[in-house]
Amino acid sequence: MNSSEANNLLDDITGYTPQELEYGMTDEANEQVYEMLYDPYIYIQAFLKIQDKLGRLTDLVFNDTQKKLLEAIRRQEEAGKPVRLIILKARQMGISTAVAGLFYHKTTSQQNVNSMIVAHKADASTAIFDKCKMFYDNLAPMLQPLRKASNAKELLFENPSPNPKTKREMPGLRSKIEIETAVNKDAGRSKTIHNLHISELAFWPYPGETLASLMQAVPNQPGTTVIIESTANGVGNVFYTEVKKAQRGESVFELLFFP
Repeated sequence: MNSSEANNLLDDITGYTPQELEYGMTDEANEQVYEMLYDPYIYIQAFLKIQDKLGRLTDLVFNDTQKKLLEAIRRQEEAGKPVRLIILKARQMGISTAVAGLFYHKTTSQQNVNSMIVAHKADASTAIFDKCKMFYDNLAPMLQPLRKASNAKELLFENPSPNPKTKREMPGLRSKIEIETAVNKDAGRSKTIHNLHISELAFWPYPGETLASLMQAVPNQPGTTVIIESTANGVGNVFYTEVKKAQRGESVFELLFFP
């Protein structure tokens, strides 16, 4: 289903409110509409927008590398496993964009989901996070979940109403996307994270301590996702060691290599 077909279907269900979509389609909604909204591989390409290299707004249509990444994710999900991928990549292949799209969909299509983006420095984390904000801002209003906060560190999908009765009756998703930077050795401590994007691990200042703190926050259960992606940065560092372990089959992570 392409963007045009999906938007034609959207026109057919304009009678639904965003809140009705949050809590599941009504009996009258057909299977095709349900798939469009809840299958990330359809939804992302149909509705999510990105900026191209000239700054123009365009559909997020998967390239070959992104397709291979999403196929690996789907394969682990269908096997009933927690998704664990470590990716050795070249620059500018769209990996961070694809992960941002997937995590945005996972966070905004389910209740009580916590997603986190952690990169080697603040501006890199912010750049990925800004893609998520762009996804939300450019969606049709009926596809925008209730949003309580959109700031430099957090997107919180919750009813913003100050009225306690309204919030009890319609709390919203209570899901969120947060960012951290790798300079924080205690990143993720005391949190529960369901989707974790670790970007440019080879360049983290304290990779061992920060990675250990983050991984302890992710339940080792199906339905959770951890994606580590980085370009190479020499030998002997934590990323190099983890790639080699995955290559030997001695890790919970599956290795993907995109030269």
